[in-house]
Amino acid sequence: MPKRKGHILEQIADMDNLLAADKAAQAGKKKNRHIRRHNLRQKEELEVLQAWILNPETLPEARYKPMVLQNDSGKQRTIGRLDFFPWHVLHHAIMRVVAPIMLKSLIDDTFACVPGKGLHYGVKRMKMMLRRYPEYKWFWKVDYKKFYESIPHDTMEAAFRHKFKDERFMLLVKKSILNYDSGETIKYLLDAEDRMRERYAHRRISKPDVRKLRYRPYGSHNQGRELQVQMLPEIL
Repeated sequence: MPKRKGHILEQIADMDNLLAADKAAQAGKKKNRHIRRHNLRQKEELEVLQAWILNPETLPEARYKPMVLQNDSGKQRTIGRLDFFPWHVLHHAIMRVVAPIMLKSLIDDTFACVPGKGLHYGVKRMKMMLRRYPEYKWFWKVDYKKFYESIPHDTMEAAFRHKFKDERFMLLVKKSILNYDSGETIKYLLDAEDRMRERYAHRRISKPDVRKLRYRPYGSHNQGRELQVQMLPEIL
């Protein structure tokens, strides 16, 4: 068991850390009415947030609002949106203290959302591995459906407890980060997708490309059918 960190709340509640977190939370965002209202009384609200951090049991309950986002490829994603204050500022304040400690425990080939390890560094690392191990020419790409919504909270809590020993900090984590509950709906959606994938899996494997065989510009219909019969075992 490695030596765990303590006195985390004091570092998070430091006013310099809160000011830097407030600036980072507003970076790249449009100054909507909530941010403008917060900036008019920034000092007073940050002092309130500081008191909440030092006494996590007084932190108000988070209220998530569903919001649908669509990326450039047209894929829609439903997220739970929180108010800018105090939650966005609080999350940045926690990450400014916790992230350097957590990142040290990751393997060197962790690239996603890690400062200094973006796409170009990942490509460079992959090319180096291919030169070092030329016998390996394949890689496995996977994606987790509803990843953030389906993370078990007890697993996350165990990961935090492995690094930090402050119980009051753990209470702050529970009330600010591990307070979102996707309920049984996420399990039902994932199970339904698994059943649908199993139902249509045989069609993806055994169904040949009939359209290319049927509408060939040369040869008869029987020739196309004979070619289809020859290709089917290879496809299977």
